[in-house]
Amino acid sequence: AKHTSTGQPILTSAVIMGEPAGGIVAALAALSLEHAELFRKLVQNVLSNPGEPKFRRLKLANAKIGSLCAEPGVRSSFEALGWRPTPDGEALELPSTADLALSKVVLAPMVITILRGPLRTRLELPPWARVANLAMAVEQSTDLGCMPLGRQRLLFGYPPQPLRESTSTLIERGIKTVMLEDGWEQLVSDLRSCRATFVQIDTVLSCPALRPLALEDNRDFMLERATTMMRERVAEVSLAELQAARRCFEVIWPAGDPVTHGERIALCAKAAAQTLPKNRQTRQGLLGELLEQLPEEMQDKDEPDARFILEVERSDLFRSAVSQIGKASVEELHRPLEIRFAGEAAEDAGGLRREFFNEFGRACAKVDSLWQLTPVGSLVPVPHDIAVERMPDIAARCMAYRSCGRIFGLALCQGARPPKQPLLLGLPLARCFIRVIQGDSPEVIEDLQEELKVEQHDNAPDFRCSSTLRFRSLRDLGLEGQLTFSYSLLGGSRLVDLVPGGRDIVVTEQTKEDWLRATLRYELVDSLREAADSFRAGFCDMVGASHLVLLSPWELSEAWSGRGMVTDADLQTWQQATDVSPAVKQQADWLFELLRGDLRGARSRVLKFTTGSDRWPADSSGFKFVIEPLDGGDEALPCAMTCGNMLQLPRYTCQKHLHNRLLQAIDW
Repeated sequence: AKHTSTGQPILTSAVIMGEPAGGIVAALAALSLEHAELFRKLVQNVLSNPGEPKFRRLKLANAKIGSLCAEPGVRSSFEALGWRPTPDGEALELPSTADLALSKVVLAPMVITILRGPLRTRLELPPWARVANLAMAVEQSTDLGCMPLGRQRLLFGYPPQPLRESTSTLIERGIKTVMLEDGWEQLVSDLRSCRATFVQIDTVLSCPALRPLALEDNRDFMLERATTMMRERVAEVSLAELQAARRCFEVIWPAGDPVTHGERIALCAKAAAQTLPKNRQTRQGLLGELLEQLPEEMQDKDEPDARFILEVERSDLFRSAVSQIGKASVEELHRPLEIRFAGEAAEDAGGLRREFFNEFGRACAKVDSLWQLTPVGSLVPVPHDIAVERMPDIAARCMAYRSCGRIFGLALCQGARPPKQPLLLGLPLARCFIRVIQGDSPEVIEDLQEELKVEQHDNAPDFRCSSTLRFRSLRDLGLEGQLTFSYSLLGGSRLVDLVPGGRDIVVTEQTKEDWLRATLRYELVDSLREAADSFRAGFCDMVGASHLVLLSPWELSEAWSGRGMVTDADLQTWQQATDVSPAVKQQADWLFELLRGDLRGARSRVLKFTTGSDRWPADSSGFKFVIEPLDGGDEALPCAMTCGNMLQLPRYTCQKHLHNRLLQAIDW
């Protein structure tokens, strides 16, 4: 028996119309629109011209008629209406004495009332009509403006729900009244009144009839409205909205485009400001420009009790940070951040913040109940099954990941405060995890293989990355009978079934690709989903979802963690951004010569020693560095003040002394 979505039984045509009319209508309802229309036309010709013999004979040799009569139930329907095969079997004929009453019943139109605003229009449709027939009738109705199929939005019921195609006819579904909206006009109206959703925009952009209208004729309007929505709705965005927003911007304003990178980053900053408490939004929005004209030391007038003080233990940095961040309110976390290391007297003027975020990234890798490192050294959550075993309390587990997301978001929003230098996490997140956070999980095998490959060393790749696995036989690869539909954890001491009973199902040539996709999806997507959902929620607590929508995985990784290697070009930028005291100009020249030569491999360590972070920012336009003189001779060690990115150098008499003492200092 057929039922509606609410569980109510659907009356069939046979029950509604009785037999045999109902049986004929049911058969016609299963036909394509073209065949159903041809049947109606052939019968209607007889009803309209009962005395015309030519309409009472159907030649089966005719391609269209032969195709129609070959469909299930059609020939028996003609026969039920009185048509009979000719003796030679080449045609169907309707005798002149045949009763046409049943034909009139079968073709008797049903009436659907269409509501479009205040307009009420009645459309007549055949009793076997489905949604597609209704949509075609709307397109042909001059009273309804001949609205193209692609722009129609048909709704029924209360509250109104989209009218979707079904195997049941409209009469069987009890549909007598339908609301009609113009999908494009409705979207424009909703965009202007700020009622639109990204799911709604995505639906329009995926419609072939509406996509050109949106992207060619109204691209600027769509971009302006979409960016406005991104600014105003970042605090709480569902995963469905996040995914739809990414698809929308992918065609309107693609992530990863270097030409628009600066604009997208600027929009992220504006959107992130919307997550601030209202009083801070006012300060940033109305007074921000005036405040920025003041000296930096005068810009932040928050009282000490208005700061968020995070005191952490160096020996247990992850736990001590996560526990406090998880308990703090969002409003508290948006206050100016001050880092204190327990038992140390140093004051945080910027350097301790940089050091904290740098060290927190590295501390994550030591928490084996939550995080692990990929072969190339990126952070990724441990598989869900391991996390459950090592931290069974789901609330504690999710809170820990949420706190990590908050800290990653905290780095971005606090880095925008004076002195406006990036606060970079010490290790990058694996790209596959970033994609799951963004709601852009890889699906096809090629994409999954690529995500695995980027986290492997070139000299020791995972065999599952190779196209050889897909295109050579398991026997040739020496894997015949060696693989099952299971995933090995903890060095093989534990197996996770990828399908029910998977550990007992041997992979064959026929199932090899199914196994490959299943094992990669478990490792790169499914086993990370719980961690990603919690991390995303924490990140959005701090800066909203704009970064997740507008940036590519690579851009987002660089925003969080910068780059782990100082290139020659970066070193050139470093030197150009350095203010050198004339008293140590020679020593400064020696320093950069060493960093280009003998100390090339120590660039990141020198950067860490002098700034608190060993990561180079992707945007180094605001980077500043200072080299000042320091009392002492050739035996004295250089000193650093990380709060001011300052290196103090004694007046060494030769480059060798500088080389040796600098290595001693950074290894202290």
